[in-house]
Amino acid sequence: MPNWAEGVLKIRGTRQDIKKFLMEGLSPLNPFGGIAMLMGKETDPPEVQLKEDEWDLNMSAPHGFYIEGTRRAFIEGGITWDFDDKHIEILTIEDFKQAWAVITENFVDISEKFNLDIKIYAFEYGMEFNQDIEIHKGKVIRDNEITFDDYQWECLYPNLGG
Repeated sequence: MPNWAEGVLKIRGTRQDIKKFLMEGLSPLNPFGGIAMLMGKETDPPEVQLKEDEWDLNMSAPHGFYIEGTRRAFIEGGITWDFDDKHIEILTIEDFKQAWAVITENFVDISEKFNLDIKIYAFEYGMEFNQDIEIHKGKVIRDNEITFDDYQWECLYPNLGG
């Protein structure tokens, strides 16, 4: 069973590009899909609930979402996005996690494919490190692993992740 790097995933881009990522870059999790496949059975993908109006977008699936093109990166909860009515919008997702550590290269590809800027800050309690990552349209701006002399004292959220 892996440790988890957990934290915040921020996405910046046009409303159209962010919506494209949400619709094409996320898959609803089916907790029994793998077992059913091993037994030779087909399962229907879980239903995604999507509600959008002129002010916001809400998206959820019963068990969260897998981020396509990553090695075990997930969004555990629903997504709530309040529009800013600016040309460039920002979506903050607080229920982000990836097994072991955030793999920057996974998000470079996503950033480039969907024409987005991505910012991730993740906490990994088990191995006592944080990650601070920023990518602009496929180019890595920052990819820092932050370690601590006294993780419990120095880290802002020492019990997150792990």
